[in-house]
Amino acid sequence: MKRNELKRTGLRPVSKKRLALRGKRDKVRDQVLKRDQNACQAGILGLCTYHATDVHEILTRGRGGSIYDPDNCISLCRSCHTYITDNPKWAEENGFIIPSWAGFAEIVAAARARAEYGGGIKQWQEDDGEEA
Repeated sequence: MKRNELKRTGLRPVSKKRLALRGKRDKVRDQVLKRDQNACQAGILGLCTYHATDVHEILTRGRGGSIYDPDNCISLCRSCHTYITDNPKWAEENGFIIPSWAGFAEIVAAARARAEYGGGIKQWQEDDGEEA
């Protein structure tokens, strides 16, 4: 058989395994956005659009976190997500990133920091006449 007579198949752009994982991740993403009512959980004043489109992992995969754990994820708008990613020290101080060495106490402290920070969310609610 000559070389040009061989039937060739192209490579898959995405493997079957990756497609399955993407589907699992999409379900978690939808669950987190629904849980947070599509509201940005950071609310960084001057940046936030308040409409969440991204899901952020608090304990990143590189630090041992799971992208399939909804409890490790929060909803963010693209602007806040970019700011958090570009400013890891600020994000860690305000509980949006947990260090890899963190134990239970540090995880609880990060959750408290996020709750205390509140960012523009408190201001936004006050402007709408709601209590923060």
